[in-house]
Amino acid sequence: MTQNITHTAPAISLASMAMLVELRIGTWTARKRDNETTMEVNTSKEADQDSGSVYKYLMAGSDHLKKIEKYSAKCRAWHGTQTLPWMKGIALLPMENFFKYREQLGTMEGNFHALVEDFIKVYPQLKSDQAFKLGKYYRADEFPDVETLPRRFKFEYNFLPVPEKGDFRIACEDAIKADLAEQYEKMYQSKLADAMREPWNRLRDLLERMADRLADTEAGERKIFRDSIIDNAVEMCDLLTRLNVTKDPALEEARRMLERAIAGMDPKDLRESQGARLELRSSVQDIIGKFNW
Repeated sequence: MTQNITHTAPAISLASMAMLVELRIGTWTARKRDNETTMEVNTSKEADQDSGSVYKYLMAGSDHLKKIEKYSAKCRAWHGTQTLPWMKGIALLPMENFFKYREQLGTMEGNFHALVEDFIKVYPQLKSDQAFKLGKYYRADEFPDVETLPRRFKFEYNFLPVPEKGDFRIACEDAIKADLAEQYEKMYQSKLADAMREPWNRLRDLLERMADRLADTEAGERKIFRDSIIDNAVEMCDLLTRLNVTKDPALEEARRMLERAIAGMDPKDLRESQGARLELRSSVQDIIGKFNW
């Protein structure tokens, strides 16, 4: 019988257990709408001029800016794994994960600015090179001056307290203030419940992937899997100890079950031993089956 889990959030004060974090990373897109080509294309297609648009990439043929874009995407993805969703642009950061998060964020911020500095150093030469790479698309006035370029990149973050329930510091009638407090209470509990469903979803996805890769084919042959089948599980067990902001006992039980299941497991042994694969897959399926996901 599966254990009934509704993932409802207990009545707790998040102010001492978590904070909100806002992370904004921006890069120069180097993309410009080419009005002349847009008009030519729409005319050739016998279409209205607002039917389509042609954009050009001013840094075509160069990977300097793409490195910054890829690293920015990496930072945003990491941020998503280390926090819980709260509202658009703002995430919930459990205090148990604060110091580790802040340290890594500082490292990423330094790496981001280093990439930007490298790009700015070579930008004058890149700008000159683009006259050949862009051909008839090239227009010198579409490239920003090197002095203004740093302003087009940003790596900003803010740590904010979680507002206490009922903390409305505005001058209004008591009835209105009570109504606002009630609305916030509903939003608060809804956001907290949504946030705490996220660790469950991440754990379920991991377990289902493990169960799939550990199952041999119908012909009895082993499926291909990487060492990450164990590494990812170890990382998940570590992360869940810091993301379980409400101290959900069921989530902690599921985490401990996975931790015990992978203890002493080696990817090499799993590849060589069908018995080891069956044993681990059985443990994984036990976890999936015990909880009402």
